[in-house]
Amino acid sequence: MDQNVVFEYYAIIKNKISQGNFESALGSIDKLLYNFPNDIYGYYYKAVCEFAQNKHEESIRDYKIVIQLEPGFAKAYFNLGVCYYVYHFYDDALINIGKALFLFTRGREQDSKQRCIEAIKYIDLERCSR
Repeated sequence: MDQNVVFEYYAIIKNKISQGNFESALGSIDKLLYNFPNDIYGYYYKAVCEFAQNKHEESIRDYKIVIQLEPGFAKAYFNLGVCYYVYHFYDDALINIGKALFLFTRGREQDSKQRCIEAIKYIDLERCSR
């Protein structure tokens, strides 16, 4: 299989996710990962779908795989932080969103950087109020 096949999978998966068809997207992701077991975006999209279905433990596991395969994947750190936030693991949430902030800053992604700053402020405020 070549890279064009991978991009076709991505297009199908993103379309299913945008339609909210997460189970079907997961089926396509499983096929992608069967053929390309170290595909970073396969695991990323899998984690996105799992989170949308409130399968937060699975989502955490798959975001960690993404980060292991690609330590510079800022969105994975941010989303992992959000998963930890759901479980009220505020320190872990702040650590991961902080890593995302660092990576977004290096990449000069201003919107994502601002989103991280706002999330950090919000989580820290909530952590202090408990």
